[in-house]
Amino acid sequence: MLSLHVESHTLANGLTVVVSEDREAPVFGLCLLYRVGSRLEPRGRSGFAHLFEHLMFEGTPGAAKGVFDRACEASGGSNNGQTRPDVTLYVENAPVGALDRFLWLEADRMAALDFSQETLDNQREVVKEEIRVNVQNDPYGLFEYGELPKQTFEKWENAHDGYGDFHDLDAATLDDVRSFFAAFYRPNNAVLAVAGDVRAGDVVAAVERYFGAIPPAPLPPRPDLAEPPRSAPVVAVSKAPLANTPALAAGWRMPPPDHPDVFPLMVLGEILHLGRSSRLFRGLVVRDELATETWGGFNPFQSYGWYDGTTIFLSKIAYRSGIAARRVLDSLDGEIAAIARDGLPGDELLRVKTRIASGWLSALESRQERAIELAQAAAFGGDAALVRELPARLDAVTSEDVARAAGWLSPDRRAVVVKEPGAAG
Repeated sequence: MLSLHVESHTLANGLTVVVSEDREAPVFGLCLLYRVGSRLEPRGRSGFAHLFEHLMFEGTPGAAKGVFDRACEASGGSNNGQTRPDVTLYVENAPVGALDRFLWLEADRMAALDFSQETLDNQREVVKEEIRVNVQNDPYGLFEYGELPKQTFEKWENAHDGYGDFHDLDAATLDDVRSFFAAFYRPNNAVLAVAGDVRAGDVVAAVERYFGAIPPAPLPPRPDLAEPPRSAPVVAVSKAPLANTPALAAGWRMPPPDHPDVFPLMVLGEILHLGRSSRLFRGLVVRDELATETWGGFNPFQSYGWYDGTTIFLSKIAYRSGIAARRVLDSLDGEIAAIARDGLPGDELLRVKTRIASGWLSALESRQERAIELAQAAAFGGDAALVRELPARLDAVTSEDVARAAGWLSPDRRAVVVKEPGAAG
């Protein structure tokens, strides 16, 4: 088990506080996680979680717009926000002397935001511009994120485009914004993790001082996100006017996060997709000369096994002009079937497990990344100390486990979106 100092405490208002002491450098990483992501936003308000990530930087009654960023820069630190399917993360990284300042700033915007029609209109346009740049100007329309889930899942929460829909964003009102904040941005729906050159007792006392008076609220019922495996395949073909060559994305519904196949599926995702030595690159790009690029894996839009209900296993493949999508899918199926039939040679399994573990452990060297992982472990697993178990659980995965997990990637359970160059008809 990984040796990592972790202490947890829960305030009377429900806020979970996690601290990891590390004396190697006088810095800290902070993650404030709210248990709301794109899969919990209201029906008819797709993109609302993403919109709200922007609104959280627009100022409060106690700290006007720009104060947060100026305080961060003056401290020699950095900050960011991330919207994921199940959570929204607000992260900071700075010299340890700035910790009190950031705790006050995070508590201030948890307590109240300075909502105005001008702010809503401005940030709505910012999000729409992001969609234009990142989605509409992408050669394939970022189809693995927006279109593939609609084909893979049945429940609206899992299937809709969390980046945002222009109609839904335009329809959002100030009352919608206030309701969303009151429903989800509460201390009893949050985890605050701090990693770095701190003392746990001092951090908890400071968090109590700044956050303790913020009242909890009744939380909306969480939807059941679980879905059974698909009973029949689906293939959707559409045009990609900006693309020069075709591409496809295949998606499969995954088991719940406590399923024994989760870690084998994690390994399988890396076996198939990780770098030039991966099975898909060697098979589809080098050997068969069908594809030009492969990407994907298990739970690619969050991280590791942190998710609710179900998640997606994704294989995105850009392939050569003149090649039929069926040939690419047949080669993909052949690579998966070979693993299901033969398992993995010991050296290949060891190499991939080592790469996953070393990448994860290297990330934990960053105090900010460590805070993120601790917050997610507390939010999804109920115990921040679960981060210590990943190396051992990964090491326990056998060739037989991976072969069994490959059964989740049956062609009969698959959804595929194919993007062909050309104007829409």
